[in-house]
Amino acid sequence: MKRAGADPEARNRQLQAVESDIQAGRLPEAASLLNELAQADPNDVRVYLAGWMLASKAGNAAAALQSAERATSLAPLSAMAHYCLSEAQQSQGDVSAARTSINQALMLVPTNLRFRELAVNLANAQADHVSAETHLRAAFAQNQDIPGIKTMIGNALRYQSKFDEAKTWLLEAIAINADDADALHGLAMVSYLQDDRAAAQTYLAAALQHRPEDTGYLYLDAVFRGEAPSQPPEAVTRGLFDRYANRFDTHLVAALKYRVPQKISAAILELFPERKLNILDLGCGTGLLGAALGPINGFFVGVDLSKSMLEEATKHNVYTRLHHVNLLDALDATDANEYEVIVAADVFIYLGALDAAITNAFKVLRPGGWMFFSCEDTPDDGPDFVVRKTMRYAQSQKYVRRLLDAAGFAAPSIEAIDLRMEQNEAITGFLVSVQKPG
Repeated sequence: MKRAGADPEARNRQLQAVESDIQAGRLPEAASLLNELAQADPNDVRVYLAGWMLASKAGNAAAALQSAERATSLAPLSAMAHYCLSEAQQSQGDVSAARTSINQALMLVPTNLRFRELAVNLANAQADHVSAETHLRAAFAQNQDIPGIKTMIGNALRYQSKFDEAKTWLLEAIAINADDADALHGLAMVSYLQDDRAAAQTYLAAALQHRPEDTGYLYLDAVFRGEAPSQPPEAVTRGLFDRYANRFDTHLVAALKYRVPQKISAAILELFPERKLNILDLGCGTGLLGAALGPINGFFVGVDLSKSMLEEATKHNVYTRLHHVNLLDALDATDANEYEVIVAADVFIYLGALDAAITNAFKVLRPGGWMFFSCEDTPDDGPDFVVRKTMRYAQSQKYVRRLLDAAGFAAPSIEAIDLRMEQNEAITGFLVSVQKPG
């Protein structure tokens, strides 16, 4: 291969050779020629687009981002540069920035379906179903034969509670492909939320024929039959919060008026005004308790199923350690008498049976230690716990008192509270404060 020079035709051939080397996995050869091309003309945006491709292929996210940023600075009107930047930002975990970049690419070239697909994926990553629907409809207007697009539009509408419109799209999807498990699942959920349990079971049974080992479908099958499984599959809970992490704080605190961490924080400071204690924050999420409480003089440990949530929690610079683990496994693996305080703020709404959690929390607490947790409530004259249409659990106070007593806790303080607002209605529940005898 000749060295890079000023001949435009030769330079084009060399850039094509770089791309071929990258696609074939000949990364050292591609890197060597790219370096020569960059030295010969450091302002050629194509060099940095190829650099992004090379770094992405090599798994070097930082270098890919640097190349894409250089490309957009050299050619701010290059849609491909903004697309590459979006991909690089997504790889670095900055979904918000990635969405800004891909929207810029679409402003420049609105008909590029590759760009549109990334925009949909990024919107879904932040549970922004309104934007996902907008992008999907734009793609549909351009090409109605995109595989699965009616299913995707139908499910985007379902997530917005536009059930009738969602059902229309999903029925059209299975008319095209009767084996579309995602459409069948969507129809099952729409039917369930519209109180047509028979139809929900029928659609879900059809979906299970195509994915018989899907743990989420099997869980829903039990719920649709009126059962209340002890807990949902980990993958279901993890997926929910991975998608929700980037906007969790803003949505929960600002939009839903969620104040449980603040109430628990105030109670902790009243008991430990000098902040000398160790805390275990079960299902810590994005660290709202840490943000409310601030630094302590002791270990502040958070555990959560969602790695994306934990990444957000680190930004508060309060937690001593953060563990990506199921809270039940965390409690089971923790030695006895480790913590002065255990908190589970709006966590048990994703865990039906609380026996193991409360028993092991008693073990982990030091004598005289405290546990604080919240639950959505269900009447004492019914089951111990139920699954609501929201797929969240509610526990009865009678059930909780029985478990606390059996574990050995002192008489609990149980305060009825509004946990959060949803669709302008208060979600009622209760906040438990209970002490392990000294």
